[in-house]
Amino acid sequence: MKRFVAPLAALLVLAGCAAAEDPPAAADPACESTPAVDLTQPEGWIGQIPAQSETTSLVIDDGKGTVVDHRPDAVQPLASAVKVVHLAAYAQAVAAGKLDPNEQVPILDWERWHASGVDGGAHPQALTRLGIPNNGVFPDDLSGTVKLDDMVSAMIQESDNATADYLRYRLGDQALIDAAATGGWADFQVPTLVGSTLGAVDPEHPTGDLWPLAQRFAFDDAFRVAYSGTLVGTTPLSEQAEYLSQNGPMGTASELTSVYRSILSGTFGAATDTIRRQLEWRPAPDGFTAMGFKGGSVPGVLTQAFEFTLDDGSQATAVWLMSGMDESTFTSVLENFGNQQQLIIDAARDRATLDRIACVA
Repeated sequence: MKRFVAPLAALLVLAGCAAAEDPPAAADPACESTPAVDLTQPEGWIGQIPAQSETTSLVIDDGKGTVVDHRPDAVQPLASAVKVVHLAAYAQAVAAGKLDPNEQVPILDWERWHASGVDGGAHPQALTRLGIPNNGVFPDDLSGTVKLDDMVSAMIQESDNATADYLRYRLGDQALIDAAATGGWADFQVPTLVGSTLGAVDPEHPTGDLWPLAQRFAFDDAFRVAYSGTLVGTTPLSEQAEYLSQNGPMGTASELTSVYRSILSGTFGAATDTIRRQLEWRPAPDGFTAMGFKGGSVPGVLTQAFEFTLDDGSQATAVWLMSGMDESTFTSVLENFGNQQQLIIDAARDRATLDRIACVA
């Protein structure tokens, strides 16, 4: 489906129709041509949608009655975009008094979930931002503590996998399932970010339920050392991509959109402020009073999910999932995804841009 318009708008149009046969519709000038694929320019990302039609899903809702979508219910790899569910579960636990965001967590409890070398450097980047001395891989002092809310910020801002699995272990699977359900995502399959990334780079490629692997890695020191020794980075990206497309976090653009719209509508109740505070850590662009975001990437996969509050009070959401990219395309996508994000921002505040996307979706 290309585009939905709110029923009220449709009724207003129909009310003005004459009884006589309608004349042929004029061609939409916005759809006269499809932009060529050019990832170095925001508009060039519009051309990427039909170019990768069978492995792309998107839903863009401008909050004013128009929704543009493409394969919204196709199950796709989500990569770290799934962490919005972990954030929601955390926020619900805080709201219920089950977790204290100011709790000082032993750094060792965080580090045991850190699989170095398979997270794109997210964890040490988070350590540096939080002022925790480190050697570029691990903290210098494992006897220290870190504030729980800061750990969660690392999961969102740097996309730290260790925090996501720490929260799963601490809260339990049902808390994540319940958080997803609150956001309108039924039958949520709880992922392990650590387990799936370890499996992707393991020459033996374990499959099935990877949570036991992640827990053993976290709590069995000898196993962690031996297992890490096998992860020498020789697994081709194509194999990693194929593995993660079957064993990593999965979901649909519609399901992810439902969570983001639930955040904006206040469905999460007292947990909403915590969710939005963490998601909306970056300044809002011109035309918006707030913008929240969580995306992700793994070999062959790029995912983007946004929520916006515009200056006029309307609230927009955008989810764009891409997978199945070969190494060359994936490299180009990673180098230029800022242009994709700019296109998403433009579509949320500019109907003409949204209409251009609708032409190819």
